[in-house]
Amino acid sequence: SITAQDGEDVTLDCTFSHIPEVKLHRLNITWKMQRAEGADLLVHSYYGQTNLWQGQDKAYRGRTQLYPEGIQKGNASLRLRAVRIQDEGSYFCYITSELGTWSREISLAVLRKREMKFPIVAQLGQDVTLSCSFEVGLNRQLLNITWKKEEAEGPDLLVHSYYNGMDTLQRQDVAYKNRTQLHPERFPEGNASLTLRRVRSQDEGFYICHVKPELGRFSVRMQVRVEGTGQRIVQAPRGFPTLEKSA
Repeated sequence: SITAQDGEDVTLDCTFSHIPEVKLHRLNITWKMQRAEGADLLVHSYYGQTNLWQGQDKAYRGRTQLYPEGIQKGNASLRLRAVRIQDEGSYFCYITSELGTWSREISLAVLRKREMKFPIVAQLGQDVTLSCSFEVGLNRQLLNITWKKEEAEGPDLLVHSYYNGMDTLQRQDVAYKNRTQLHPERFPEGNASLTLRRVRSQDEGFYICHVKPELGRFSVRMQVRVEGTGQRIVQAPRGFPTLEKSA
């Protein structure tokens, strides 16, 4: 299995047994992507020491490349440019020569990872919403959402988890019990935002939202800053109490 970042190039490895006696002009290399329904997609085809573009699925046009210098050494790896979320799935490499036929399956996972530039400012004791978005798949029963808080030492804390159409909170960290909520009515919009209730000073830190819909993997990292941790009540003129930040 290979994980590629959305928008980057990736190489799908495929090697085969080769001896000098094999005639390269009779070597056939075919790459296909498996689909759950319907015929597999033709990703790349090579025969007679030439790339064959006829029949290539339009989703892959201008984005695939073999390594000609490697073919004579038994390397049929495929370079896939500008990876998209829709590229995620199982790929098959088929090799046919005078020595026989080989095939190899390789799974490609596509990750879209981003980091929010500015921290989210939360008020002590108030509720705050942590934003997270993703591309919606057709089958939302496959939706898997995990929120975690990074720890300087030890494993990250599980803030909230959702799978198979329901919250799965058996391993939720005790610090977040009864304080977190997702909004399933917003899932069709690609919204996996989390509401954190009654913010505490210990909630300050970095959070990561991981979303696995039908296709792709989405990750958003953000910083939460809690204000109000250093406040004390002082007496204002005319007897009105006010809040003042201590030094």
